Amino acid sequence: MKTIAVLTDLTAKGEHAAFYALHLAQHLHANILLYNAFTVPSADPMAAQIAWPMEDFDELQNDTENELNLLVKKLEVELTASPAYAFKPVIDCRCHDGALNLHLDELLNNRDIVMLVIGSHKKGLSAWLMGNHMRSVIDNVTVPVLMVPENCSFKSIHKITFPTDLMPADIDLVHAVAHLAKPFGASLLLAHICPASEEAQIPVKKFLEEVTNKIDYAHIYYRNVCDADLHDGLNWLANQAAADLLVMVHRNKGWLDQLLNRSNTLKVAEQISIPLLVFPYPVPKLPVF
Repeated sequence: MKTIAVLTDLTAKGEHAAFYALHLAQHLHANILLYNAFTVPSADPMAAQIAWPMEDFDELQNDTENELNLLVKKLEVELTASPAYAFKPVIDCRCHDGALNLHLDELLNNRDIVMLVIGSHKKGLSAWLMGNHMRSVIDNVTVPVLMVPENCSFKSIHKITFPTDLMPADIDLVHAVAHLAKPFGASLLLAHICPASEEAQIPVKKFLEEVTNKIDYAHIYYRNVCDADLHDGLNWLANQAAADLLVMVHRNKGWLDQLLNRSNTLKVAEQISIPLLVFPYPVPKLPVF
């Protein structure tokens, strides 16, 4: 059965992301897997000359498993407040020692996983996006990654905004996002950030014709955001478009890389207060939400 994997560091923000994922899973009829990669002291390069006892590893693993099981119980208690007819996800947990990026392939060998969820730093999404940890996740996954801001509580998703650069490959991604929107009956706003010009409208018309012909979802809309500056346009979409979810595609030298490589984008990223769903590109297999 399809599964949402929550990459938790067992902090307050990790727990918050797990609760968000739980409510999302109820709407998508998906199970939950809580996952933590803990660091063994002996794995630190500075500890190479020290013989760490096996008891330290066992203690770390036991502590991690206990904390994960405690979080499972908290989520199960949360489910008791749901109506009797509501879907109740099965909640499982797993942990491994070592850096998270070393275990991503093994984790994603579970083909039921359709999404990874992770809590964003209290200072804003930029703290994750600019950090080596988050970049290693985004660069190496084959499924979408949902980053949940620390103070963002789950509510029914009414509007999803998807900035697109009108590439033909985006059609399939729009299809996948439409599947995500359907259980909520949410509107899907496709937006293209560009200078206002007649030339810019030509690829828009072709793209929207393809969307209409290939995607059977009535609540898809389009808006041209007239702004030559990418981060200003994205800032408007994230904060003024009244969306509940922002979707982006991670391409090399694409939208997200432009955003990451610009020094003046930290302010924009830190102002994002809604969840951000990042699709890898290319996607070996599009998720069916």
